[in-house]
Amino acid sequence: MGKLGLLKAKHDPPYLPEAKKGANEFNSAFMMEDDHIPFMARGVEVLHFIPAPFPNVWHTMNDDGEHLDADTLEDWGKMVTAFIGEWMELEGHFPAPQATTNVQGHKSPPRDEL
Repeated sequence: MGKLGLLKAKHDPPYLPEAKKGANEFNSAFMMEDDHIPFMARGVEVLHFIPAPFPNVWHTMNDDGEHLDADTLEDWGKMVTAFIGEWMELEGHFPAPQATTNVQGHKSPPRDEL
């Protein structure tokens, strides 16, 4: 999505700096203790998005919407939506998209023409 110019936020390092790691290459000692643990304990599958290192407002009275980056949230929304659509094999269940203009001002063809 980044190479297609579909994301707004500019990040260095990229969103998923460890994306090329294999399943056995992650440090299991780096487990996040957070409010998702009770859900996991009850068998609920969890997709846990969390910045590392934690922001300085993490779990303080200042941990509010004012400290969120709107462009980053929009990008994550696009990525999660695309992932779910592909995972659920939804292609072909919706009308063909119209051409759009990306954030760099380039005209993007409909997805089915890529």
